[in-house]
Amino acid sequence: MNRLDAYVERLLGLGAPTARPASAIVGVRAGGTTEVAFGGSAAPASGASAAVPMRRDLLLDLASVTKVAATTVLVMRLVDEGRIALEDTVRRHLPAFAGGGKDEVTLEQLLTHTAGLQPWWPLYLETADPAEALLRAQELPLASAPGTTWSYSDLGLMLAGAIVEQVTGLGLREAYRTIVAEPLGVTSGYGPVPAASAVTSADSDAYEYGMVATGEPYPVPFDADGFAGWRDRPLRGEVNDGNAAHALGGVSGHAGLFSTVDDLLVLGAALRDGTFVPEPLLHRFARPTPVNREQAVGFRRSSLRRGDAAVTVLGHGGFTGTWFGFGLDADLVVAGAAMRLAGVVGPLPGGAEDPRTPTLVTGDAIQSVLLDAAADALAAAASPVSTNAEER
Repeated sequence: MNRLDAYVERLLGLGAPTARPASAIVGVRAGGTTEVAFGGSAAPASGASAAVPMRRDLLLDLASVTKVAATTVLVMRLVDEGRIALEDTVRRHLPAFAGGGKDEVTLEQLLTHTAGLQPWWPLYLETADPAEALLRAQELPLASAPGTTWSYSDLGLMLAGAIVEQVTGLGLREAYRTIVAEPLGVTSGYGPVPAASAVTSADSDAYEYGMVATGEPYPVPFDADGFAGWRDRPLRGEVNDGNAAHALGGVSGHAGLFSTVDDLLVLGAALRDGTFVPEPLLHRFARPTPVNREQAVGFRRSSLRRGDAAVTVLGHGGFTGTWFGFGLDADLVVAGAAMRLAGVVGPLPGGAEDPRTPTLVTGDAIQSVLLDAAADALAAAASPVSTNAEER
């Protein structure tokens, strides 16, 4: 029995009976050993179609894990090459991001969610053109003074991705492929991908429809029924995030990357062992921001126990139920998911149906299980079971 099977079962059992994830996967690399376990349905049963069992080689819609696995990593590589600096002002690369307190906002502030940006805005309700959507993201007024508060914002990583495109002269899809995926030998990349190669991320656009219709958790001045592009079908192989899907052609700095757990484990190992970015640069990106000590540059900081010591983990979660992290000073990488929107959100509401968003398993609950699995693997790596030969 795989050590990680118990953690897969924990993920599949999270939440109320009506909110349990359809599929789960856990992967840990510790002490030179990699283990992966999985369970549930990659595609829940639908009509006459039987459920598709989860598999290790299936691609996950990483959602906001894209923010670190693609955008932050790309920025790290460009900083290392001297092509960009965290201290660069955003307007140096994106001239439309100016005025109204924006002129001195830096790339680092975008990556640490301290730029004062609004947390979310459904750009697709204003345009379906990627260039116009990115321009609109630059023109939106700030919600707070830069550098004074932490407010998690998709917009900041959208703009950071646009800066990568400006600096490299490449689209984000191509930049990721040539700067990250090919050097590491991984198959992860931006979608869409064949449906049969991916895990279902959601039943439909119902959750985001509910966000617009109710104004929760972010009030926006739009009518959900005024948008004709809502998807009322299972989302498998196409990006779940509304802005990425409907306004940005599936490719953005904040969402859109598809990856297997194994490829995330390869990425994490390369980041922490100094082969992909220099160790001093990694520690620069790991530095906590003053207004939120749990936020580093791109990455979120968390910890787990190893004996009497705490291990700092740099990681990030995604709205689909994904999570990825690695030890800053420990031989540890962990990645996994509990696909919390599949089999839970249902179809788009119709007629007089209540558009309120359903209760989901929390990202914190998913992260907690994955960190427990990582701590277990670290402990096992430190105290391997003796073989008969060793006993003799």
